Amino acid sequence: MHGKNHKMNNILYVSENTQSGSHVFDLSSGIEQNSDFYALIDYTEMYKTKGKIGFESHIKKLILNNIVDTIIIGIGAGMIIDIFFIKELSENYSVKIIISFSDSEHLFEGIDRYYAQTADLVWVFNPSLEKIFNIYNINTFSNQGFDTYRYSKKVMKKTIDVSFIGGINRGNREEYIDFLRKNGIEVELAGFGTKKGLITTKEKNQIVYQSKINLNFTGVLSNDKNIFKRIKQPKGRPQELALLGGFVLSENASGLGDIFEIEEEIAVFHSKEELLEKIKYYLQNDEIRESMAVAGYKKALNSYETVSVVKELLCKLESVGNSNKTYYVDSQFASLFTSARFYYLTISLLRGNFKSVVKEIRTIKKFKNMHLSNFYYDIPRAIYHYFKDTYSKRKVGFD
Repeated sequence: MHGKNHKMNNILYVSENTQSGSHVFDLSSGIEQNSDFYALIDYTEMYKTKGKIGFESHIKKLILNNIVDTIIIGIGAGMIIDIFFIKELSENYSVKIIISFSDSEHLFEGIDRYYAQTADLVWVFNPSLEKIFNIYNINTFSNQGFDTYRYSKKVMKKTIDVSFIGGINRGNREEYIDFLRKNGIEVELAGFGTKKGLITTKEKNQIVYQSKINLNFTGVLSNDKNIFKRIKQPKGRPQELALLGGFVLSENASGLGDIFEIEEEIAVFHSKEELLEKIKYYLQNDEIRESMAVAGYKKALNSYETVSVVKELLCKLESVGNSNKTYYVDSQFASLFTSARFYYLTISLLRGNFKSVVKEIRTIKKFKNMHLSNFYYDIPRAIYHYFKDTYSKRKVGFD
């Protein structure tokens, strides 16, 4: 029950990828429990079905009908939401804007720093990223919340020496696991590209409960020719594993030492040779390994529980006051942003939503320096995705 001095929190959370099992649901749980009114919108699906006009009208009605005071927007690589629409909400609808970014390690220069200009507060999950936003005079909050109902500790017999759950084809994962196998270490695998394939959250948890060592890799890109392959991201897997009571052996990444005490709460490796050495060490030292797992669990439970994290986020938002926002967009952003607009313009055209087509064109015309080469990629891509989605839905209808 709220006290007399309770501040109303009417929150709209607008995000991509709201499928069951995604991390959006961890954040959503924390936001909902800190709200008087709460709504979650999957903007990927709504934008495709309703178009630009329908999507933006729906958001405005939700704000007005429910006296929304805070909007949390998760921005991804797709650049679906119009940056000028967020600017309009901030200036004309008396709402505070929180923008959350989950991949700023490689999207900062092209996308994130531009969208961040619309925010009263930027929410990042890697503490190392705060400084690069702060350089642009942008307020930040860094922490990541996890639903402790989804990730709850359970004591089971450890029948698996080493496990890894995740896409095997990213970063250097396959190379490292092959190296371990050649040196006598078998790794229990699950996830995209493995024999087990994708598994449920319950199945993932069972593997962690039974594993002596749970691996985490921080390299996420596979293209050998892309400098982004150098990037290491802590993401949220170490916190998930720790909340389940698992011992975490993670590839190192900037920011990971701010999330856990290294070699006290989790262990890290910097090379495949060090990974092999540490696996052998921790398999031979049960007491040290279990003691670190307990310390990691306590840290995760005390610091990364979603309701507490969102409460901290909203307190930080209140403390920053009114932001004096200035917006800058340049040719680098224009190239990517207008390219995305042509993608969604094409989707709207194929759906017969001609009003949204016109509005997308008006948005594109705000930029004078457009790079037409990108459109030759995005228009065919939109046509392919439209017919693929249409076929998939029809196929489901026959089953």
